[in-house]
Amino acid sequence: MKSVIWFSILVGCAGTAPGVGPGSAGDGDAGDAGGGSGAGPIAGVAQKVLAHDYQVQQTSYWCGPAATRIALSTRMAPPSQQALATELGTTTDGTDTIDLVTGVVDRHLGPRYASVLMPDDPPTPAQRDRLWHDITLSIDAGHGMVANIVAPPSNHPPGYPNETIFHYIALVGYNPDTREVFVADPASFSGNQHYWLSFDQTATLIPPKGYATYRCGAGRTGGEIDGRYRALGGCDSFLGPALTDETAAPDGAGRYNVFEHGSIYWSPATGAFEVHGAIRDKWAELGWEAGPLGYPISDEYAVADGRRSDFEHGAIVWTASTGTSTVTTP
Repeated sequence: MKSVIWFSILVGCAGTAPGVGPGSAGDGDAGDAGGGSGAGPIAGVAQKVLAHDYQVQQTSYWCGPAATRIALSTRMAPPSQQALATELGTTTDGTDTIDLVTGVVDRHLGPRYASVLMPDDPPTPAQRDRLWHDITLSIDAGHGMVANIVAPPSNHPPGYPNETIFHYIALVGYNPDTREVFVADPASFSGNQHYWLSFDQTATLIPPKGYATYRCGAGRTGGEIDGRYRALGGCDSFLGPALTDETAAPDGAGRYNVFEHGSIYWSPATGAFEVHGAIRDKWAELGWEAGPLGYPISDEYAVADGRRSDFEHGAIVWTASTGTSTVTTP
């Protein structure tokens, strides 16, 4: 398994391997934040880049297999481009849809990816917000992404030939300060194997196609709930994957997400906190946030002989020796 690499000062592109054009096999400088030629990052700001095994696509039409291989390499020793081309059903016309990529990634890693289409050109604000959320979620969780792009001459990444390019690229990093995306491009046009793109340009390259992203369950998290979920460990935490999108609470003020093993609730007055297990069951019996306790104001924490969660108007304490949950109020 590869890990997330944090850089507090970005490096340039010096000392990287020369580019190898499509149709030739070759390895780039895998995992180097400045690997390959192309647009250099901005110095002095933070970024996250996943370690990955870069390869130039071995035929002119294997960008799909090559980009899929790069994304898989952030989590495992990946199959060859030839093997992935067979799995994807890639022909001399290329790889048909992003859904094929998602299916192959899930076949190797388990069901954790989703296909997201961006049919509107330019993308809507909601599509752009979802893309940035998916990029940060995927990279933070250590999973590379694959994007199917359409790049006309007026909107080219570095080094692209002067024609409209239909292509697959891997997204393996992002910069939270400058909102840039780090691309591992299997085409290696003019030797540009790795480069930074602004998020704005990345978002305009994907329509009307789509991308394969790590999702961790059917639901999406956002805002402070997403921040709490990530702080707890995200998909690898005790909560597990999200089962619902963020949903408005019945009182119209709060929001919540349901996860495989619990929930996170947020309100403007309390912030976001998780509730799970027997304490959550007791809170549900009382009417959730509409009951006498109101919203949670703490995550569950250890106390003598048990666990406790605090709420706006009291607390619930679970006692290990008796297996009972007790409500306390001021």
